[in-house]
Amino acid sequence: MTGGSIGLGLATRRMSIANVQDKKMGKTAMFFLCLSVFILLLNCVASSTVEKFKLAAIDRSSGLVELTNGPVSYVQDKIASAQMILSIRENNAQLSAENERLMEWYQTANRLDSENKALRELLNMKDEAAMAFQSGQIIGDTKTQYSQTILVKLGTDNGIEKGQGVLTHEGLIGRVIESGAQTSRVLLMSDINSRIPVTVEGTQDRAIMAGRNGGDPILDHLPEEHGVLVGQKIVTSGHGGVFPYGVPVGETYLTDDNEIAVRPFANPNRSSHVQVVNYGVPAGSARRNVASSGSGFLR
Repeated sequence: MTGGSIGLGLATRRMSIANVQDKKMGKTAMFFLCLSVFILLLNCVASSTVEKFKLAAIDRSSGLVELTNGPVSYVQDKIASAQMILSIRENNAQLSAENERLMEWYQTANRLDSENKALRELLNMKDEAAMAFQSGQIIGDTKTQYSQTILVKLGTDNGIEKGQGVLTHEGLIGRVIESGAQTSRVLLMSDINSRIPVTVEGTQDRAIMAGRNGGDPILDHLPEEHGVLVGQKIVTSGHGGVFPYGVPVGETYLTDDNEIAVRPFANPNRSSHVQVVNYGVPAGSARRNVASSGSGFLR
């Protein structure tokens, strides 16, 4: 009987504790429910007061936010400064290396210039006369599927004649085919009617650079056993009485059809002005001259 009484007492005590806990949880839930209802009613009835209270709380907390952001911004600025210093050091190293390479090329150019002068004196060659040129604006683009020409605001009043070469700041683009008093028509190298005698620099191979109206011109009439490689420089050969020898034209590459094409150095679409150059080569002559701005060597 004693054991049963003890067990009954423990069960009763546990039930009492559970009831107390349930009552506390119920009171807590009721408290938060009432608080939520109160805040909701307060926000509805006195929304302006609540909004002012929110703004005041935000204003007071903004100072704390700025205080905590200060050290973070300071650290970020220091990291950015360190990265900038490292980048400047890398750029300085690259510029120093490039400057050394340029100095080597400068010395090489001086040596070649001295050798060129000595050889010219040895051969008793006359100095090349300065080329006359006129600069003008491109005023019309008449390129179509069947024709690749442009109009230039230069004509016979400016000394422009048929057959004179036309260049941009990048290089040769074509030649004058018609010349009026104030305007001239220029046949571009990409035109299907363009035929320019050229040679591959560094080889004895000569060819005709032929336009195709679409894409870059190709090298036609190459020898069967030619030694043309990809990336070689193409210059005018001086034949045909159009251009003197050595005017830079472009670089070779292989097309999908295994044709050797020439990627011109100059693109007329990237220029608004041109230079019309009088190379001093009479039309119809086959005389071979060396352009003062050419490749700098003779064959």
